[in-house]
Amino acid sequence: MKSLFDKNLSRLDVLSYKNISNNMKNIKIMVHRNHSFEMISSVINQFLNYFGLNAQFEYSSYDDSLNFSVKEDTDIHLIWLDLDRYNKNSVKSFVSEKTQELYSIAKKPIILGLIGDTNEIINNVAYMVDINKVIASLGEKAYDTEKEKYSGTRLSAKATITIAQYLGLKIIPSFFMPQIKAIVTDLDNTFYKGILGEDGAESLITNKLYQQKLQDLAQKGYMICISSKNDENEVQSLFDTRKDFKIKFDDFTLKRINWYSKSENIIDMAKQMNIDLNSLLFIDDNIAEIENVKSQIPQVKTILFENEEDVVNQLNLYPCFLKTAITKEDMLRSQDIKANKERRDLAKTLSKEEYFKKLGIKIELALNEPSHADRITELLNKTNQFILSYKRYNKSEVESLLKSKNSCIVTASMSDKLSDSGIIAICICKNKNNDLFADELTFSCRALGRNIENIVISKMFQLSKNYLKTSDKILINYETGARNLPALNWLKNYTKSELCKKGIIACDLKDNIETSGLEMRIL
Repeated sequence: MKSLFDKNLSRLDVLSYKNISNNMKNIKIMVHRNHSFEMISSVINQFLNYFGLNAQFEYSSYDDSLNFSVKEDTDIHLIWLDLDRYNKNSVKSFVSEKTQELYSIAKKPIILGLIGDTNEIINNVAYMVDINKVIASLGEKAYDTEKEKYSGTRLSAKATITIAQYLGLKIIPSFFMPQIKAIVTDLDNTFYKGILGEDGAESLITNKLYQQKLQDLAQKGYMICISSKNDENEVQSLFDTRKDFKIKFDDFTLKRINWYSKSENIIDMAKQMNIDLNSLLFIDDNIAEIENVKSQIPQVKTILFENEEDVVNQLNLYPCFLKTAITKEDMLRSQDIKANKERRDLAKTLSKEEYFKKLGIKIELALNEPSHADRITELLNKTNQFILSYKRYNKSEVESLLKSKNSCIVTASMSDKLSDSGIIAICICKNKNNDLFADELTFSCRALGRNIENIVISKMFQLSKNYLKTSDKILINYETGARNLPALNWLKNYTKSELCKKGIIACDLKDNIETSGLEMRIL
């Protein structure tokens, strides 16, 4: 039986897949369209089931003008358009206006599926899927214009399977699953073919496709780690010897080369990277290791390495790698994590002021900086341990807030002698009846524990107060979520108040914030 991640699946291949899970999450998707989506929806649940989702679809009539009808219980809206049915000179503005209109009504995620010439169409509200790129590998088999009058779409039957696979594996599940931040890979019969301890360094065969994919992910800011049952000195020597390996030994964010269980190593690495276990993907050729990780830490995603091409296909279609933009912070993350151990060791022996001076910590605050829009959007939409109200602003909303005179966004960047952490904190404030209203506050997990949270946040509040010309009173919006206990604990300590499930807490802004040892400036 073929894998759901295989290329060139037939409809029969897909329909023969049966998911045995009884724990499906039912979702509702509204399709606003000017051509048929039914051939895709008829098989898409086979793909969605793989990630524990089952979709019910509702459809608009065929409508080039897109007159939206919206229901509150809809989870995702899909705008499904054949662009060749529009005037080329006006289609760009039409798509932009309509997605903005739908988002203002629905306030739910939007997927924009476009067939035809998507040149110059950029959308900050919806996640845009260029269908021509998805089906490009099919060549002339991608379209079937002779059947269009019967099927309602010029897409071929082959293309509808390819699109269903792409949407059902990579796109739709990404709205319901945490982002992957780190990949933990085995070495023997995974990173290469062969066993180091038995075959020797020179006899191992490089898994070039797999290593190239890991390198590509590393260049996009994902952390690549090793968990391998081997001798570390032999592995170090192997990487020194094998110049054909795509990733060098020092390029891995963390390495656990020992005889401990893989689950222990993964838990230890997650703690050091300060990320949640559900942000990790583990890849190993040994089914016993995969099953052990599944049983000990079920939050961790796993892929069994049976065939190199299949694993690369899985990584290409895996939902939790979906990024709309690559930020400066993505590129800095791995080096920053590597430096955290040295920071923690220093914090154990030095006073706060000595710690700041020793590391040479620099904090930069920026007010309404347009170039920070991508990073602001990214950080606000992560499933974060330090986030107060779970406001999920899209890029268009962020850009509007940056321009508004009644609100402000303050970003805090940090660097020290060990690494540049980039933007680590975001505060969104508004003037509410002359009081400062903190609508959202988030702090990067990897920057926590450096004794700077109170200082940075207090300075951000002060800068917001001065810009918005409010009183010394601050109202802080919060909501209890599944993972934001660190943020709620900070809020309790800052306000000296008990918390409910959600609400707004009032307190006075902190004055005379002690910053000895820190270098701080406002851009």
